[in-house]
Amino acid sequence: MSAAALEATLDHEQVVVRSGRRTGLPVMIAVHSTRLGPAVGGVRITRYASPADAFVDCLRLSRGMTYKAAAVGNGTGGGKAVVPLLPGGPQQLDEGLRNGLLMDLAEVVHELDGAYHVAPDVGSSTADMLRIRRRTPYVGGYSTTENGLGATTFGTAAGVEHAMLATAEHLWGAADLHGRDVVVVGFGAVGEELTRRLVAAGAQVRATDIDITRRAAAETAGARWVELDGAYTLETEILAPCALGGVFTSELAAALRCRAVVGSANNQLATDEVAADLAKAGIAWAPDFVANAGGVMYGTGVELHHLSPEQSRDRLRSIQSTTAEILRRSTEEATTTLATANRIAERALAAAGR
Repeated sequence: MSAAALEATLDHEQVVVRSGRRTGLPVMIAVHSTRLGPAVGGVRITRYASPADAFVDCLRLSRGMTYKAAAVGNGTGGGKAVVPLLPGGPQQLDEGLRNGLLMDLAEVVHELDGAYHVAPDVGSSTADMLRIRRRTPYVGGYSTTENGLGATTFGTAAGVEHAMLATAEHLWGAADLHGRDVVVVGFGAVGEELTRRLVAAGAQVRATDIDITRRAAAETAGARWVELDGAYTLETEILAPCALGGVFTSELAAALRCRAVVGSANNQLATDEVAADLAKAGIAWAPDFVANAGGVMYGTGVELHHLSPEQSRDRLRSIQSTTAEILRRSTEEATTTLATANRIAERALAAAGR
């Protein structure tokens, strides 16, 4: 284990790495913090080059979930699970292997006795969560047929819209998106839901995706389709990254022609230093872990905090108020929005004793 990985491990409350009893596949669960509530985070079932890469990713993502929840006052902590598909092992999961893997994961989750609640992420689904729920109650994001909320699409998109409203008020004096020009890059489920909401709010939306077959859906939603190549540097008011993370480099930040970046993509910045590049360029960046927190907020509101869907939806307004505070304080203190968002999360954790 590298020194950095050891340091990251010691920053966590619990870390479990085990070979699954049924499948022999590695199951990794990292619980970063439960100071503000049970740790919540999805499970990634995907390819990694090595166990070390998977382990480091698990630690990084669990810490990120802590900061996401703390920044918006979600009443949960942060955790993550990773089941890496490694070279030399199975790269595709047949039905039997997948079911065994899910039971291996459920077994470890259950042994943590509620410290960690698993949910869908890359390579896992609401149907998988339903299977896990047969073994342990510590699971979210399961099917609506079982009184769960299923996919987090609605909450994520609604939360991004709230972050955009706060950004609009900061830049133009009114929390109103009517007439604003928005480019949505990434037209998956969240990008589509966000586009529909923006069009309904009166925004002028252009959209794109790596999958050109999404063009018809984009146009049906009320957006004008543009080519992916060059989409990030189109002249616009709000750029909404809703696809892959790590896109924004120092070079791209210097080439942007927008007033704000507000989207659902995770880990949007290639490095933390890019936050300063965006600030230097006069671009208001809503930190991704705040802007996209609506999915976990909406889901845990109903499934963990036992609120009604309406009450859970109302909780998403905290994303707007938190984004507004981040933008205001960053301007007043001449610092980056990333630094401000991190301080808000750290203040909440410190108040709870961590």
